[in-house]
Amino acid sequence: MNKRYALAVILTTAKKERIWVLLVVLYGFGKSLVVWGALGKYGVNPFIYLIVDIAAAIPYGIATARVVITGIARNWRQVQKWAIVATVTHFIPDIYIFSVIRSAPRIIIDGLISVIAFFTLVAIASVGAQMRDHRKRKSQNP
Repeated sequence: MNKRYALAVILTTAKKERIWVLLVVLYGFGKSLVVWGALGKYGVNPFIYLIVDIAAAIPYGIATARVVITGIARNWRQVQKWAIVATVTHFIPDIYIFSVIRSAPRIIIDGLISVIAFFTLVAIASVGAQMRDHRKRKSQNP
């Protein structure tokens, strides 16, 4: 691989990573609005949730991007490292919610657990799909 091409790949990857982090942060703002409306009356402060979520979103966005990048490169040691960071940061906002929520009806708690499980599965499937898509494109254009 020539140096110019390698630099272009690195710059393109870095740009995609920054865009991904920005999208994850923007998604966090949207989640905060939902938390405000749905959980504010049960003791969850939406502003603290926003701060916690954004603080977790930045390393989460970087980690998930790097899981994909290192997975494509088949660097499994790095995949494991970034997957741990992604997993921990994925659940930080949820841990905040469960640590402060008060007297919410059981249906709210069950719904929250269902939403968390659903979005966890979506995140895992998305990372896997990105890695498969990249490998498929690479095999078609060697």
